[in-house]
Amino acid sequence: MLFSFITKWAIKRQLKRRQSDGFCPFGGAKRLVLMAQGKDVQSLLPGIQEMVRAGIDVTLVIDTHRKDKVSVEVPGCSPILVLQTCWLLKRPTRAFLRNFDDNDGDVLIDVSISKSLPLLYLAVRSRSIFKIGVPKGESNPFNLQILLPESSPRGGVAEDGDTGVGRSKPNAGELLQSALFYWKKIGVKENNL
Repeated sequence: MLFSFITKWAIKRQLKRRQSDGFCPFGGAKRLVLMAQGKDVQSLLPGIQEMVRAGIDVTLVIDTHRKDKVSVEVPGCSPILVLQTCWLLKRPTRAFLRNFDDNDGDVLIDVSISKSLPLLYLAVRSRSIFKIGVPKGESNPFNLQILLPESSPRGGVAEDGDTGVGRSKPNAGELLQSALFYWKKIGVKENNL
């Protein structure tokens, strides 16, 4: 955490470089990189199984806190990369980056809800054609952004009369389902044009 400003500077520098504006349809993706936090892995299983059934190889990158173990087996994910970071810079280690680069995919989906500097660094570094994720402030490498609903609509009542009471932010599994839904819809619209 001490020198995390160096990592933030590296992210901003990478974002200034040209990012891919490409699109990869759901049926055309061969490998997908899915980034999540360790506590959310269980909720991702239905979405991962959907991608595996579609013939997409899934690389799962998990950001765990300290030495937490991934307590779930994820069928269809090969490999599962547990994020290793340099504690001083809050950046992935060089060995992890080599492994990540070797398993990079056509599409990257980041379903982490809270801001994780190492995952953001990986999202910016990735060579994926199409990136989907929750925007993390001004550093936004994503072609398709998943916006989180606010806990209550502005003014107290939405246009459809919904007050938003009792609604909470979606978990990572719900974000993944939303990302897959909109990714497929974009592909259908591109084919109909």
